[in-house]
Amino acid sequence: MKLRKMILPAIVGLSLLLGQLPASVSAQGPTATPELPDKTMRLIDDVRGATAQFRDLDTAKKAGYDKFLTCFRYGDKRGMGQHYVNGTLAGDDVLDPMKPEALVYEPRADGTMILVAFEYLVFADKWDPKKTGRAAPTLYGQPLMLMTNIPDTPLVWGLHLWLWSYNPEGLFANFNPLVSCPSGMPSIDMSGM
Repeated sequence: MKLRKMILPAIVGLSLLLGQLPASVSAQGPTATPELPDKTMRLIDDVRGATAQFRDLDTAKKAGYDKFLTCFRYGDKRGMGQHYVNGTLAGDDVLDPMKPEALVYEPRADGTMILVAFEYLVFADKWDPKKTGRAAPTLYGQPLMLMTNIPDTPLVWGLHLWLWSYNPEGLFANFNPLVSCPSGMPSIDMSGM
């Protein structure tokens, strides 16, 4: 009985607190990500369910994802991670939310890899082969960003989705201050490029 008297006020208090949260809180929590339409949030949830098997790197490799360069970071304060790219998916001009062209893993000092994000990619020459000025591709209602500074890579449109790791900079930000490349591991610092 005493426990019940303590739990009920806690539940009521929590309910009142949750009722006061701003409407702009996304699935990531309060971030730089603007409020997303319900349809987009349902799609993101569907993608999470359909791609959960890629949390296992061996499964990703069997599905055609191969290591691309090394761990990417932006200075010492923000990371991106190690990309594994599916060359078949990256080589076309189709953006399918259920088939990300790249999986992004955070390498750990013990050698394990933790899936943190997806990256959707389409090469600029595939997207606009006749150079007509075709508008940037979009996915999840977000325009992809033209990336011109990836070593040994042609111009490519890209969009990150931090589906498996919270990113205080936003669900679609390029870098994440909570992700890092382990010290002593080769990495590419994109801040100087």
